Amino acid sequence: MPDSAIPTGGEPTTPGPSPIVVCADDYGSSAATSAVVRQLLASGRINATTCLVEAGPWTAEARALRDLGDAHRGVAIGLHLNLTEALANSFDASLIAPIASHIARAFLPVRTQYENAVHAAFRAQWDAFVDGFGRAPDFLDGHEHVHLFPAPRRALFRLAAETGFAGWVRQCRTTSARPSLKRLILDPLSLRFAREARARGVATNPGFGGLRRFDPTEDVASLWRTDLAAMAEGGLLMVHPGAAAAGRAGQCRYQEARMLASLDLAMAEDARQPWRG
Repeated sequence: MPDSAIPTGGEPTTPGPSPIVVCADDYGSSAATSAVVRQLLASGRINATTCLVEAGPWTAEARALRDLGDAHRGVAIGLHLNLTEALANSFDASLIAPIASHIARAFLPVRTQYENAVHAAFRAQWDAFVDGFGRAPDFLDGHEHVHLFPAPRRALFRLAAETGFAGWVRQCRTTSARPSLKRLILDPLSLRFAREARARGVATNPGFGGLRRFDPTEDVASLWRTDLAAMAEGGLLMVHPGAAAAGRAGQCRYQEARMLASLDLAMAEDARQPWRG
């Protein structure tokens, strides 16, 4: 991806004082998005990314990311567990459903058969990550935050226990007081998720921000500034950079890529365990 894919604009600014994790979601979703993420990692504009391993380009993109990670030891590479998007190599297509379906299911008792099926899908994604990347992920989270919901949450912690996972897991409770409709669902789910993580001795990020509507007219700079100002050291700013593409999501990804290229955020030197030691 040429440098011109992410044009810079203006003098760098620093909207938050605490060293944080700036994590680009959806690495591997396309070759173009992956190239932008690698460019931002290599230039020190972000220090983490989380990977969709069921997308078609994963094998080639994993190799390129592994080479970059070897050269930048403080970068955190996570596994973005997917149950909401039909991808080329989805392990079990019958489990893929819009996030609205997972929200509705959260109000029903968890069926053991369904939990086992989700666990099998998560284990297949773990294995694909390890096969492609050569080691376990530094952290675990979920595409569209699906890992917070009851059955996926149980499946994730089963996966962590059986693999001897030693990293951290993402909670998604926004630290700032900024209003967002998504918080009505994600904040209470994250509180329960974080409690279970603590009970199991699994670390979670101490802060979170970056929720947005994916509307190109949003004031993302103000949104990030508000969330970052409330974060303690090791908090996580979720971002979605990508190459220019048609549609609202493509416009928003390009918007974020441009902004990240022009910001000088205070980032943790080692995003793999940013709040330890």
